[in-house]
Amino acid sequence: MNLNVVFDVPALVAQGLLNGSLERVGGVVRDSSSKQVVMWLQEGGSEVSKALANPPWAGGANALAAANPLLATANLGVSVAGFALVLQQLNRISDQIRAVEAKVDRISHKLDDQALAQLKAGINACQNAVELQDPVLRLQMAGQALTTLHAARQFFNQQVLRSAGKAEASSAEYVGLAFVALAAEVQTYLQLDEGEKAARTLSQGLDDLRPGLTQLMNAVLDCTCHYLKPEFAGQVDLNLMLWLHNGFRRMKRKPGESAEQLSASELFEIMRPHITQVFKSYENWHGQIPQAIVDTSAVPDTWIGPINQGTDKGKRFKLVKKKLAAGLNRIVTLVETHDRLLAQVLQLEEMKRLGLKPTELRQQLLLPQGQAAAVVLDARWMAQELSV
Repeated sequence: MNLNVVFDVPALVAQGLLNGSLERVGGVVRDSSSKQVVMWLQEGGSEVSKALANPPWAGGANALAAANPLLATANLGVSVAGFALVLQQLNRISDQIRAVEAKVDRISHKLDDQALAQLKAGINACQNAVELQDPVLRLQMAGQALTTLHAARQFFNQQVLRSAGKAEASSAEYVGLAFVALAAEVQTYLQLDEGEKAARTLSQGLDDLRPGLTQLMNAVLDCTCHYLKPEFAGQVDLNLMLWLHNGFRRMKRKPGESAEQLSASELFEIMRPHITQVFKSYENWHGQIPQAIVDTSAVPDTWIGPINQGTDKGKRFKLVKKKLAAGLNRIVTLVETHDRLLAQVLQLEEMKRLGLKPTELRQQLLLPQGQAAAVVLDARWMAQELSV
């Protein structure tokens, strides 16, 4: 086995991604034809590597600053030993869901609070367990902690299924919490050097979430024509929508399975039957955008004398125009996070093939040159790029 850690994305890989011979799925770069893993990306490095690691965003270059913090959670994987980071992201996402769920009755709040407390307790218990020196006691305590963590994850999985079916305002936040819980379980197995178990847990966890994610993405992408109306010029373009549609196709596949990618012209043909209807509607189209993108439930009704005219369409449109980019970026982060979690399955399977344990990889990454943007898995493929 020959593992090489190099600084930044090698030129050959960057060239392959540009000409289409290589493709990126989350943190994995693989051959577009054979689907063989070539390398996986790590955060950091030059502007080139950062560009390769980031998806498109609605609203321009500054959108990333306001994006949902899920991407930091997705970076945990095999390369970072970071329970503290899991907890940090959990706290940020739980704050978001508290705001979104402000209109829900107290019983639901209590259930959410219990599940969040269980999730936090499970993460803390797992962290304490893996820090024990006694291997027998460590495994025993980790097993108990994982049971708590798994129960919390199942609760949030059910909330994803419940909320995603209607594309409710809380859908993206619940998916985020389910992703955090799954990442925490996987991180625990990696800390215990159980790479195969981590891969199985991650793969099964994504399978469990797929029905809810499918419902949510169907609702979001059914409004593709709405997002491309002239009112959103400069915020949303065809490239972003094409990326989301292709990301959804990846979501519906298991790790390693190929997903046929749409071209821009193929996406346009899918949209063509709906364009006229959407563009002819001057008042009602923005009411069709899912609450998961822009929550317009608090927009007041208008009144003319004693007569209720229904939702104030002018105020609703202003809210949609103001919040659409941020709402779409929440969906971008869900797709990208799913890609990165899916890619971690491929990483772990590749590590198994190489006979490499998670702790051995972490030791490599702790070396000075380990603060790298890329971990090359097949040194023979990259031979012309490396000089030892």
